[in-house]
Amino acid sequence: MVTIKDVAAAANLSPSTVSIVLKGNGDVRKISKKTQQKVLETARALGYTPNTQAKILRGGSRSSAVITLFWATDIRANILSRFLNGLQSALLEHKYACELQIKPYKVNRLHEALSSRTLLGSNGMIICNASEIDMEYLEKAQFYIPTVLYNRYSRRYATVNMDDRTIGSLPARIFAKHQKKRPALLKAPATFNGMNIRTNVFEYETNQAGMEPPVSILVNDSMRGGYEGAMRLCGIDPFPDCLFCTSDAIARGALKAFYNNHIKVPEQIEIISVGNGNIEQQEFSIPSLSVIQLPMEQMAAACLQIVYEKLTAYEFDMDNRKFPVSYVARESCPD
Repeated sequence: MVTIKDVAAAANLSPSTVSIVLKGNGDVRKISKKTQQKVLETARALGYTPNTQAKILRGGSRSSAVITLFWATDIRANILSRFLNGLQSALLEHKYACELQIKPYKVNRLHEALSSRTLLGSNGMIICNASEIDMEYLEKAQFYIPTVLYNRYSRRYATVNMDDRTIGSLPARIFAKHQKKRPALLKAPATFNGMNIRTNVFEYETNQAGMEPPVSILVNDSMRGGYEGAMRLCGIDPFPDCLFCTSDAIARGALKAFYNNHIKVPEQIEIISVGNGNIEQQEFSIPSLSVIQLPMEQMAAACLQIVYEKLTAYEFDMDNRKFPVSYVARESCPD
């Protein structure tokens, strides 16, 4: 295992200087930026990790590993609570000797959050919501700590995924079972390829069932976006008889628009959404919202388990897990 002395020797610096920089005290001790950068780059190149990991591996310290959760600062910040609930439940159940920290990042700029200092202060990473641009960066990068990607596919990292094809096919099959003929789709701009898979499969399955081509409207991933999209649907003749929304937020906005236009749900239009939001909000919407429920809590727990097991075993091999999704029928589309 790489030590501070190894880093010092490779950088041709004293161990005390290296120690000061790695503890984040370089500015306070007036160590030049050039020297600090040299230390961080050398440590990263050698695969140095903080002493907490070494102590955990030896079992001789109460120190906890630090696992960093990277989460995009867009509309998905609203669904972070479900992911955190899954992490918290796993921590309490399994008594993992680790601490969690959250590192926000801007979409398409994940590389800025993955700074040398952040990496040196982390023993493991869970990376969520990476865009296609962020994924291009990740596939070229090389990290020396256990890393897992949430709901993404990778050739380099462990992943925890859900079945995007089923997310798209289930609503189409349910609408076909209910003999619906005029589907509609309110969809947010795709931030990763899985979203395209869901909507493409929905359109394909409705076509295979003999329905009309779906009326597809691109909206912001928000309640306002859903409201505005549904208001546009209200002006269509003939009016759609079933609607698939790519998020809870969009569906709740659509419910408001239909209510304002005296359109009855599910009598005049059935609604199913991707269940990525707060479950109580799904249950207590009026009418309650039928969803393709995403197992976010279980997936979060799996992410933490993978990182922790690789951390304590000091293994970096691939581990890919896929979770099934399920249909939860409520008032907006009774089954």
